[in-house]
Parts: sequence; structure tokens; C-alpha cells
Amino acid sequence: MAPHLVDSFDSFDSGDAVTAVLAERVSVRDTLRQRVDRVREAPGITILTLCCLAAYLVHSLYAQYTYRSTAFDLGIFDQAVRAYSHFQAPMVPLKGPGFNVFGDHFHPIIATIAPLYWIWDSPNVLLVVQAILMASAVPVVYRFARRRTGPRMSLVISAAYGFGWPVQALIDFDFHEIAFATPLLALAIDALDRRDDRKLLLWAVLLLFVREDMGILVVLLALLRLLQRRPPHWRAAALAVGGIVAYLITTTLIIPHFARGHGFAYGSQFDALGPNLPSALGNIVAHPWHAMKLLVTPSAKVETLSCLVVPFAFLFLRSPYAVLAVPLLAERLFNSRANLWQPHFHYNALPWLVLALATVDGAAKLGLFRPTVGARRARFALAAWLVAVPLLLPFYGFGAHPYAWTKMRNTRGIQSQAALQAARAVVAHLPSNVCIEADNKLVPHLTNRDYVTLPDTQNGTADFIALDLAAPDIGGNPPAPKPAPVLAAAEKQGYVVIFRQAKFVLLQSPNYTGPSSECHPLSKGKAG
Repeated sequence: MAPHLVDSFDSFDSGDAVTAVLAERVSVRDTLRQRVDRVREAPGITILTLCCLAAYLVHSLYAQYTYRSTAFDLGIFDQAVRAYSHFQAPMVPLKGPGFNVFGDHFHPIIATIAPLYWIWDSPNVLLVVQAILMASAVPVVYRFARRRTGPRMSLVISAAYGFGWPVQALIDFDFHEIAFATPLLALAIDALDRRDDRKLLLWAVLLLFVREDMGILVVLLALLRLLQRRPPHWRAAALAVGGIVAYLITTTLIIPHFARGHGFAYGSQFDALGPNLPSALGNIVAHPWHAMKLLVTPSAKVETLSCLVVPFAFLFLRSPYAVLAVPLLAERLFNSRANLWQPHFHYNALPWLVLALATVDGAAKLGLFRPTVGARRARFALAAWLVAVPLLLPFYGFGAHPYAWTKMRNTRGIQSQAALQAARAVVAHLPSNVCIEADNKLVPHLTNRDYVTLPDTQNGTADFIALDLAAPDIGGNPPAPKPAPVLAAAEKQGYVVIFRQAKFVLLQSPNYTGPSSECHPLSKGKAG
């Protein structure tokens, strides 16, 4: 080789090495600076997360202490997780004698709570776990926002999310598996945003164990990954295939296998569109205007959508992440069950998370986080809006409005101190290892010691029946029987009132001979 060529290659190698060293030093310096910044900012987001956790814990545990929690859903999940903790199939008598919870939904992730029951044998475990899960999403929202804006604005966004009315509603309504989906979906979106495929795959796979419909979200995460146009594309394809396969296996094989009717009940609740999910999807494509009309009628649907989108000033429309909210809302608003259209319960927590993150991304794309005077004013206005609207919306009364922390239970919860004392007295009268048909509010205080169902379930074999005559119904899925007719039917069967206080009545079977192994919390009961 010619000497001048050798010199030129040597010179190139030397310069390249120097550049690499300098780049490495800059990278290390930037990393150290970022770590220092994170340490400096840590107290703010830590305090906010702990405040959210404290609020969640105080509210949910106080609701349980004052008999405002219910069989649907705290009692249901307590029976399922209790069975898991004893290495048994997740049988839930509250859904019916011999009912395996896999016949309802596919959520094996709740089994991870079971070891905690070895330490504390109480439904309160579920409330504590849920509070921790929901609070753990707050720093993820902060990290997502912090990549686009400053620490103060990121804290405002995180607070608006963490104290927003959909999170309040989830915490207020006992326990639900959606609590697992919230941090997992937040982490999945954050990993997608950071282009971290390994973490995206991890969180997406865990999502599939939360519930059967999470497979659809995983498919959309794969689509968003593909739209990033970065190799290798097979990862997005694998993610999409995994989501589709998981959804099909859970809804056509696993759930029908355990379900009493050997079908997937939630796939045939779209009566206005078709007898089953494929038919409903076909009608949406064939008749889009009819589908659009269904999305906004009756007016409760519009009010629920407004309560979700107005607090974020429609900024999420600029972000592709908003597409993740579409199936979550569609499966509710196209559903035939009216209670799904309301801004209550736990149904809005996941769309709220998606819209919060999409709002951050949309605001960044619109330039609201730029260092200009106009952007600074826009950020101030957005911060004021985020503080005022999501937190105060539940206190404004109109139509199907969301409830504030404690209002949702006012129609079903204990209404007075006398009623609370009566409820506690009924529970105190009931021994362990007996078969009980109990009022909705009493159930979470009995599932750890007795075989418990709602009234009108055990076909006259229950040892005791406990009713609240002031309740609108006995509890469970609507339309549920009224307590007065249930009382009259029980007395015709020979049940005798042995305790009465306030509006609570406790009846005993004429065939009761004492506690028995048949009525252990994990048994099949006398009607089984």
C-alpha cells in the first residue's frame, strides 16, 4: 500500500478514536447531570406519590371499616384470591355455587396477591395492593411528562392524573383487576415512547394476564411501534400476533371452558350491533353512521365522554397514543349494559391514563413546552385547567356526572351510625364455618370465615340469612331482588328471625345444627 494511503488511514483512525473518546465523555457527563437532576427532583414526585397513596389507602380502608364496601367486587376477588392462597381453583360462590372465576374473566395476575394472604388473612389486603398499584402509575406519568417539560409542569400533570375523578371512582369501588393494568399500561406506553423494546415486550406480556381484552391494547401498542418506523420490524409483528392469539385463546377456549354456558358472555352484549362480537364489528364497518349514533345515544354516553375529554382540553387528539383509548371506550359505549355508559365505578381509569399521557405528548407536539413567551402563557393556562377541571368536575351536578370520593356509595352504603352499629352487631352474631346468605355490605366482613353468597342463592340450605331492609336491593348484578320479598320467602321456608336491629334482620334455618366443614370459606357449601 502507498505510504500516503497508510498515513491517511492512520490519521482517520486516530481522529475517530479521539472523537469517540470525547463523545463518551460528553455522554457520561450528560448521564451524570441527568442523575443529579433526578435526585434533585425526587422529593417532589415522591411526596406527590405518597400523598396519592395515603389518600387511596385512607379512603378504601375507611370504606371497608364503615361497611361501605360490597360483595361486588371486593367479596368476589377476596374469595378468588383466598382460593389461590390455598393452591385451589378460584371458585367464587358469590357468582353462584361452583362458579370458577375463569368463566367470567381471564385475570390470573390476581394470583400474585395470594402470598400476602399468608401474612394477613383479610380482604383489606386487596385494598392495600390496589392503592399501591394505582399510586405506582403516578411517577411513570411524571417520567413521561418530564421528557417533554419541566419538573413543575410535570408535577401538575401527575397530580391531575393521580387525583382525577376516574382514579377516585376506581378507589371508591372496592377492588378490580384494572388496578394491575394501570401501571402496566403506563409502563408499556413509556417504554414505547423511549424506544425500549425489551421493556415494551415485558409490560405488554404482563398486560395479557390482567384481562382478556388487554390483547387488543397489545395489538395497538404493536401498531404504534410499527409507526415509529425503526428496525427491526419483526418485533412489532410479533407483538401484534401475540396480542391477537392471546385474545382468541382466552375468549374462545379458556373462558368458555370454565363458563357454565360454555361461551364468552361479554362477547354477546352488543345487541344494537349484532348477536356476537364479529357481527358487531362487521356492522360498525358496514354502517358507520349507525355506529356513530350509538356512541352518543343516550345522553349519558355524551356526558361520560365529555367528563373524560374536556379535562384535557382535547390536546390528546394531536398524539397517536390516544388510539389506545378507542377500544376501551368502544367496548363500553357499544355495550348493551347501561351501567357501563356511566362515569362511575372503575371503568374510566384506563382511558384516563391513556388520555393523560396522550395530552402530554399532544401538548409537546403543539409547542406548548417550548421556551417562548406564548408557550409559557399556554402552559400556565393548561396548568390552571388541569388543576381546576379534573379535580372539581365531580362536585358539579348534572345528568350522569362523576361522583366525588364518597358520594358514589351514598345510595347503597350505610346511611347512619345506628345502621353501622346494627351491621356490626349482625356480623358479631354469626359464627365461623357456617353457610350464609348475606346483604351486599356484610359480605366483605364474612368471606374470610364463612361460606358466603348473596341472598336467594343457596336454595334454602343456608344456615343464616342476613338482610338490610333499607337497601334498594340485595346486591349483585341488576336487576337484583328486593330484600322484603326475600325475607317473606325465607320465612315461608321456616327461617326464624333471631336478631333484629335498626333495619337489619338475621334469620336462622330450622335445620341449623352448628358450624360444619361444609361451610368453611373454601368449601362447596351445602347447596354444592
